[in-house]
Amino acid sequence: MDKQSRAFPQSREGAAVGGTQAVARAASLLREIAGSGATGNSLVELASRTALERPTAYRILQRLVAEGLVEQDPASRGYELGPLLYELALAGKPPRLLFSQASTVSTHLAKASGDTVFAIIPSGLDSVCIDRKEGDYPVKALMMDPGRRRPLGIGAGSLALLAAMPASKADQILEANALRLQDTGDDPVRALQTVIEQARVDGHVLREATEAPEILSLAVAARNAYGTPVLALSISALRFRIEHRLEFLLSLLEESRRRMEALLAGASA
Repeated sequence: MDKQSRAFPQSREGAAVGGTQAVARAASLLREIAGSGATGNSLVELASRTALERPTAYRILQRLVAEGLVEQDPASRGYELGPLLYELALAGKPPRLLFSQASTVSTHLAKASGDTVFAIIPSGLDSVCIDRKEGDYPVKALMMDPGRRRPLGIGAGSLALLAAMPASKADQILEANALRLQDTGDDPVRALQTVIEQARVDGHVLREATEAPEILSLAVAARNAYGTPVLALSISALRFRIEHRLEFLLSLLEESRRRMEALLAGASA
């Protein structure tokens, strides 16, 4: 090995690996920040959830703040998504066909039910709300804004997606999310597996809203032409509105699911 090699042991390949790792870490922090909604997350929380050392998380977050990808609230010191992400989204391509189809179906479902409808897609180990439509009932169930990201396993729509997956894949996702699901119970993986097993029998998920126990959510999943669950539709309303109209709402959801799957099949033809 010559002097130059000894002086610079990092190869281009090694540098590339380091750069790739940095990008992956930054992306994981952005996902966690997106999942926190409008409340923001502290450095300690973000480092814990991404399994990063606190100094490492801090350095990456400071770089993201400098680039406008992240903001830090001066009062709470919590981190939030920055303005550059919004600007980049505006400059991107129009929403994919799935998004526009989901919007069409969600609008019809909200009008027919009178309640709040959420359209949710899977994204890796997470679910993302891509649309929210409000019915004409005066009390709204507005637990999530479009763009909200949560671990798969939290929320009726998320569970409907897992129930529509092969059991082995759903179990792998729950195990991978176990630490992030701890707030849902003492043994979150086993408890959620039971919910998912029942959902496969029932064909739907009925569950209290995580943020508001007085709200019930009813959800089904739609599959694409290849049988892969790509979207969940969820109706959320005050408990009595769900319980007293359960069969009616299930029929609306089933009709919407069939309509969505027909649109998806047509798009892939």
